[in-house]
Amino acid sequence: MSNKFTYQSDDYDQQSQRFVIPLYIKDELGNYEYSSTGTLVRSKGHHFIIFAAHALDGVVEFKDVYTFSSDGDFYQIMSFAIGHQVFEEEDIVIVDCFNRVLENKNYFNLDIKSMNGFDKKHFAWTGFPTSKSKSKKVHKSSSKEALVNKFVYIDETGNYFKNAKYFTIISKVLTNNKIKISGVYDRKGVNLKYQGDVSMGPHPQGMSGGAMYFFSKNQILKSSIEDTFRFAGIGIEYKKDNSIIGVSRLKIIELIEKFDSENPMQFKLVQNSLV
Repeated sequence: MSNKFTYQSDDYDQQSQRFVIPLYIKDELGNYEYSSTGTLVRSKGHHFIIFAAHALDGVVEFKDVYTFSSDGDFYQIMSFAIGHQVFEEEDIVIVDCFNRVLENKNYFNLDIKSMNGFDKKHFAWTGFPTSKSKSKKVHKSSSKEALVNKFVYIDETGNYFKNAKYFTIISKVLTNNKIKISGVYDRKGVNLKYQGDVSMGPHPQGMSGGAMYFFSKNQILKSSIEDTFRFAGIGIEYKKDNSIIGVSRLKIIELIEKFDSENPMQFKLVQNSLV
């Protein structure tokens, strides 16, 4: 089956989708249901996973949020974390992973502010739409080996997931301030990069929590990831008027700083004793 798999992604898109991860909710029966998207960023030496607070839906506990790995297993986000905080008003969850880094993933560097060489009039929103998720619910009885065979494609260029396919929306910048970033996505009669003209584009449901970012002019992969992609915010909502709304970079940085001030790292000095 694997030899029939075609990974529709050029070098640029292969790197852009490595900033995001699919998130699953483990239910009371132990099954995993696809939920939304998480974004990877780093700031001042710490690595973070950020996702939309509405993914918790007021009833889901943080301990039940998982992500799928190329080894065929689901990993609890909490197991990576040294702390987390839910900002309900902004619809954001900040997860501090300190020095824990997900393998083969990219992290937006929030410490870099320069926009030189970037298209400032447009931004992208990348996430995992529910409509492109092949298996919205994974039964607890599924073995790691079975899930690898079904959902993971491996070749000389890397590991690719077939269970959740990413999608990227390109939009003009309508608003970009200290609170939000917004744009527009009209699903009707769109031209998709790998499919051409389609009557209806994918619905963004499931892309909540996905990365919004500025890209290098002409969307060309430069010599470094940091020169190609610049964090713009976290996508949160797609409205009936075709507007797409995100929490802006400045607000995300503010929330991280607030999280750090309210949850300072504590170190304990352990003295060796002779017995």
